[in-house]
Amino acid sequence: MSSKDDTIEVVESTQVDEAESMDTSCISISDCSNKENEAPLEESSSDDFVSSSRISLLESVCNGKQSKQDICESWIRLYRHAPVAALVKFMQFVLEASGSQYQMPSGKELPVNYSEVLIAATARFGNKRLSYPLVIRTGKCYARNIGQFVQCLMGLCHNAGLLFDDMLSKNIIAFLLVCVDSKVRAFRHTSTLIALKMMTTLSDIVSVETKQLKDMWSKLFEGVFLERSIDVVDEIRYLCLSECGLWLEKYPQRCLIADYVKHLFLALQDNAAKVVECCLMSLLKLYKNPELRAACLELGFTYRITLLGLTMSAESELGQMAIELLGLFYKANPLMLDESMLQVIEQLVFAAHRGVAQAAADVVPYRYKETTSREEAILILARFFIRFEEHEHAAYLVDAYYGRNDIVLDWSKMVSMLLLPESLDRAECSAIIEILTRSIKQAVTGEIPPGRYAEELVREAQPNAKKKATAVLLSKLAKLLKQYRDSNPDLTNLLELPQFMSLQHKPFGELLEHIKDIMFEHQDNAVLQMGAMTLKHLYSLNVSHGNHRKELLNSAVTNYMIATTAWDLSIAGNSRVPMKDNAKRLLDTLRLLSTLYARFDLNEWQLTDNALVKLQNAVDDWGNGKQDSESCLSAESISFYLTTIYVSFSWDLMRLKEAARAGKDVSAECRNLRRRLDNFLSVCFQLIEQGSLIQMECDAFTYACDIFVLFSDSLRRSNSTPIRSLECKSNINDYELIESFVLRFVFDGGIAELLPAEVFSLLQSKRRLLASYCKLVFNNVMPVMRACIVLQYYDSFYPVFGDIMRSTLERCLSVNPTNFGMTLMHTCLLVYKRVRLAFPDPQLAASSSDFADLLKLANVLAEIFNTKQLEVRSGVLVLHRAGIRFAAEAVSADDTRPPKDLLFLTVIQQFVPQLLAQDMMDVLKSLELFDHGTLPQSQTNDWLPLLTYRNALELALMQSCRRDDLYNLPSNVVD
Repeated sequence: MSSKDDTIEVVESTQVDEAESMDTSCISISDCSNKENEAPLEESSSDDFVSSSRISLLESVCNGKQSKQDICESWIRLYRHAPVAALVKFMQFVLEASGSQYQMPSGKELPVNYSEVLIAATARFGNKRLSYPLVIRTGKCYARNIGQFVQCLMGLCHNAGLLFDDMLSKNIIAFLLVCVDSKVRAFRHTSTLIALKMMTTLSDIVSVETKQLKDMWSKLFEGVFLERSIDVVDEIRYLCLSECGLWLEKYPQRCLIADYVKHLFLALQDNAAKVVECCLMSLLKLYKNPELRAACLELGFTYRITLLGLTMSAESELGQMAIELLGLFYKANPLMLDESMLQVIEQLVFAAHRGVAQAAADVVPYRYKETTSREEAILILARFFIRFEEHEHAAYLVDAYYGRNDIVLDWSKMVSMLLLPESLDRAECSAIIEILTRSIKQAVTGEIPPGRYAEELVREAQPNAKKKATAVLLSKLAKLLKQYRDSNPDLTNLLELPQFMSLQHKPFGELLEHIKDIMFEHQDNAVLQMGAMTLKHLYSLNVSHGNHRKELLNSAVTNYMIATTAWDLSIAGNSRVPMKDNAKRLLDTLRLLSTLYARFDLNEWQLTDNALVKLQNAVDDWGNGKQDSESCLSAESISFYLTTIYVSFSWDLMRLKEAARAGKDVSAECRNLRRRLDNFLSVCFQLIEQGSLIQMECDAFTYACDIFVLFSDSLRRSNSTPIRSLECKSNINDYELIESFVLRFVFDGGIAELLPAEVFSLLQSKRRLLASYCKLVFNNVMPVMRACIVLQYYDSFYPVFGDIMRSTLERCLSVNPTNFGMTLMHTCLLVYKRVRLAFPDPQLAASSSDFADLLKLANVLAEIFNTKQLEVRSGVLVLHRAGIRFAAEAVSADDTRPPKDLLFLTVIQQFVPQLLAQDMMDVLKSLELFDHGTLPQSQTNDWLPLLTYRNALELALMQSCRRDDLYNLPSNVVD
């Protein structure tokens, strides 16, 4: 890339549309020029030339009062009458288009040295912010106007025979080449655009008249394209490569040279995403041209490693196009990609970006194009999924093929293979079941797998997918359930399928019996939960199965009651059955009961009080150190009791609300529920305090938080006094217990120890617990400002908890921006005080790594304010005001000595970019709290945080629309 530096440093706003977005489509000569057989342009009188010189050529092009053809014809008439004046006018157009206000001297002769003209024009840039037209807000429209005018002018000059005039071509090209080689970005950028548009028109002309104008095109190609395609400025490189792609696409007769295609492949190594993107887009189009395909294939083989690297680009769109291009090359030449390269592409089928995944999925089948049957193709797909065993579900695989390859929709063949699996091993059967379930689910619901994204994520169900699934599965699902009932993952998937079938008018009694048997035979949580979900769905389809529902629930409750009685007898020493067997029986029935209770209201059996007693006794036993005794319930049983009681509260609250709305007296029921709630929370806090077992603590913590959210202050809005009495009001002791547990369990230890696979479940528990805590915060159960104890770890624990904490921050911001601003200030303050405790000397503190981490934390927290700045301005403003007040406290009796916490201004300085211009003045005035008088030079460094904070505010204000207000503010800067 060129090392050419810019004499003028350009401030490019992030809010503007730059020239790279402009329409690169060229104007054909016939659009704005006379046909060859039309009469030549008429000479005009001298009065016309006088009137045409009153406004500049650029003004005429941009004001839209004249058509571009009229403007071009007027310039041609001027050239015929006064060639020097016309050329000066065109050169003036180039300078003005670049943003210079320099006026070229008029005369009868052209300037001898164009470089001197450019030097003089450099000093006459009128924009004090040092930007130029192509990079300002209207740059897109501006660039289009300039390009269209140049192309129209060249076309008309060709028709008028002026392109063969040595004076015109020699001087225009010479002037443009000087501008293109300028160190000033504005001249270089604008003249490159103009020169490239000239070349585009010449390409059109030369493609027809191959013996003419070749030298002019070649000179521009060597002097403009070859030099500026490696320019230091991304936008200039982008212009060159996008225009090159246009030449190759539209004028292959002129550009049918492999060397020209090579420039696009070379640019794939560019560090600017938009440059690479335009090259990939051009190559995808050029490959469709049979005359260029051989050159593309040859160069593609040379640059295949570059393309392979782009497939894993952080810019997903680039990765998608790179895979598509490699796929085209591979289909034409199987030697294009070796085994290792294909493996790289294959793993991208599971990429998060849908376009990347689908592009990779298009390549995979060509490795196995010799498959002879659908069964073989399905088996290959299943084996492909097995190879990537780190992916737990096939949802990403199915989505990658969905809508692109109908093999994932061949459900009939999959079911036939599963019913007669002689040639399949167990892993292959499981993979086919997984693919079958995920494809049916996506076809019926249109749901995209969680975590997969794209620019336009269309969620569309397949037409008649539910009917097709029903036709395939209705008569065979019961057999599949029976055949694969020994595999919990397979059974879980098969149990989900009835939810995507159309069974309203179909007999499914046999299916219900199979599911019922599975519920009472299996102990796997996932199988039971999926079975309960499917049963609820099936019961909702047909009320005639109400007796079956009643029978199933009654059997589950009866089994549990028998098991509890047997357990009580064992405790009393009156049971002939070993205590261990009774404990297992209680655990199994309790597992089923808690699962069914989550889907069906079991209130009629009045289980909650008994369960609370059992839970309290078990927790007391654990607290007394009896957990190793056979007479003590296991931790898993305690977890199921916690679940059962919590879901019973959820059903009770729903039922009581409905009764209260119906006008019924619910006072007695609410008092009983209130008593149970208090007992349950007491047991949960007892478990948290005991620290007996991590899993029990996590469950107790999660359910306690859920109770606080479910029975939160939202109940105050009820018109029923008994319902309002159910509100659970947390107190300071609850907050402290919850916070201490979060700090101890979630943030104790480093992140590195969480990464090994063997502690994945521990990481999931930590995330679940943190999410429960965050629910308390954004649901206003706990004061938001207390969340600073968690937010202080936002940056250091971002890799594992960042998504949860970020979501919490955004929700808190939307609720109350002012309160949120104070929360972020206290978060920074919490860490700051810890740093100052370790480094009492402010200068040592400022140079410490801990303080650097604090500034990094402040930076990432400040990013939360970057969306909807107008709505959150109160939060940013209060953060600065509160930070300044804290920094101004504890002022020394000596006015020349800074406050001890002045260093905190460096922290809140990280939030300056989030201030609106109108609020910067208010913050600057707040700095009047610091009255330091005139300081000796030796003490200036002590006030450095104030100086840098004030300078940051002033610099931001100078670049805003309120810069004039700055000069009306009394200066308080230390000399």
